[in-house]
Amino acid sequence: MRAALQSSLLFPALSSFCRLTVRDRELLRSLDGPAVFVANHVSALDAVVMAEALPPRYRHRSVVVAAADSIFKRKWEARLAQVTVDAFPIPRSGGARAHLEYLKDLLRKNWSVIIFPEGRLTATGAIGEFRKGAAILAMDAGVPIVPAYVDGMYEVMPRFRRVPKRGRVTITFGSPLAAAEDDDYESFIARAERAVRELAGPKGIAVDPPPGGSRSEGPNYWY
Repeated sequence: MRAALQSSLLFPALSSFCRLTVRDRELLRSLDGPAVFVANHVSALDAVVMAEALPPRYRHRSVVVAAADSIFKRKWEARLAQVTVDAFPIPRSGGARAHLEYLKDLLRKNWSVIIFPEGRLTATGAIGEFRKGAAILAMDAGVPIVPAYVDGMYEVMPRFRRVPKRGRVTITFGSPLAAAEDDDYESFIARAERAVRELAGPKGIAVDPPPGGSRSEGPNYWY
């Protein structure tokens, strides 16, 4: 049902205002199992363009991590996100451990995970600091992290716009990253963040400041 909805409704609707270009997708051919896909987070539509950019073998066997206190606050939005892109809610203020273990189990069952490690939509268009949740999933499940950079969605539909406008969007994939023997969660997610910033080129230099100048948006903002 999800594949049919995507091909017949979701992706055609997206293409009515968003011209999507995917670069370096051939780098994913080296993958022979599940992966954690990470990307910068600039728009509420990021999950849709990421899903369309992925090869079908990953598109149809992946879940998108979403904050439980955002789209999952309203039942109709939650149901729509689950049906169209298989969104999976994670709480941002504690109690995430069970959800984390469930995602690890999915990875071990050959499902992939799409996660936006900044954990929030950018306020300026720049890339924010990555949290370590993606590294926890990848290292504990023994799968690689695949970096991707989403360019153009901030102009199409940033957090402060309700209606999208026409524009061009490019998703550029990087080479899969495997955890090294001396990596811990912090060093591995730092490498993933550097990889996304390198894909962004000059746009990857600026850092989106945390809201209110603080490090987090909640008491246990892990991912």
